[in-house]
Amino acid sequence: MRLAKWIGGAVWAGSWYLMYLEITRWRHVKPSLAFNSDPLPGTGITPRPGLPLIMLYIACAVAPPVVISALVRQFSDARHTSPRVTALG
Repeated sequence: MRLAKWIGGAVWAGSWYLMYLEITRWRHVKPSLAFNSDPLPGTGITPRPGLPLIMLYIACAVAPPVVISALVRQFSDARHTSPRVTALG
């Protein structure tokens, strides 16, 4: 589970950094996270996102719930497996 948290966190941070680059530098994506699909002038051909951009969208959507669920599971397991202190009377 620890590995899932670290990998999920790295994918989460990396995917949003790449999305930032897609919006600001490469301009493949609009700030609303929609694909920038303006038709090519004179051809009528509309560009479509390729597999890397589709995978980036998937990573941006899937990584946060994976990390959050791993953290919730870790805290709930820690709460249920903590040793109980009993008072001897």
